[in-house]
Amino acid sequence: MNFYIHYMYPYSKIKDPNSFFDMELNSLKTYEKLKGLMMARTSDQLIEQLKHEIFSGSLKPGDQLEEADLSARFGVSRTPIREAIRSMVDSGLLETRPRKGAIIRVLSTKELSDLFEVAAELEGMACRLAAEALTLTSKRLINVGLDKCSVAAKNQDIPAYAAANLEFHSAINQASGNNWLVEQLAQIEARINVYRLMPYEIVGRLETSLQEHREICDAIFSNEGTHANTLMRNHMMLQGQRLPSLLKALK
Repeated sequence: MNFYIHYMYPYSKIKDPNSFFDMELNSLKTYEKLKGLMMARTSDQLIEQLKHEIFSGSLKPGDQLEEADLSARFGVSRTPIREAIRSMVDSGLLETRPRKGAIIRVLSTKELSDLFEVAAELEGMACRLAAEALTLTSKRLINVGLDKCSVAAKNQDIPAYAAANLEFHSAINQASGNNWLVEQLAQIEARINVYRLMPYEIVGRLETSLQEHREICDAIFSNEGTHANTLMRNHMMLQGQRLPSLLKALK
């Protein structure tokens, strides 16, 4: 008999030893399940925080993620760190390289061109659908994103503009009312959002981007779906076309 069990519960006082051991085993299983849930929750929180830092530009393509540094920074063990990294590698946000570990994935020029081309078409469609099915709530949320873009552009705050830009585009996508479209865009944006703020380093790009946003808004709010579609496609394609030269610095 287990020494701890024998010491705490003299054998003579245990009416059914098998039942007792079953109870202990169930308790252990419950503990393991709770431990797994807590680990998963921690991993999910890490993923959201790292995504925020990637999409805001705090972490850039090619930046290395050290397990020890992340563990010390977030005050957690390496197990949820590894789970978060594995999940982000699977989603395409990170990649692993020999002797470097995990890094923010650097897409090739071809990959970026293909992704922005698809994103331009789908976001253009979202604009057209939003113009056709615009609600007061959707209009208000689009305006909130636009206002945040305006403030960030005025202050020349690139990280703030990057966050506001994503909010603006997301509001339009949601306004389309097409859940399948929103889902497809979310998958693409998980790969390109990290690159969307790179052209903002070009002098005058924030102001140009803001003006393009205003024109897109005007078209949607005026129920000019086809025009809004064209404006958004051009807006997205221009972003994609500027990236190849900016990516050279990452190689």
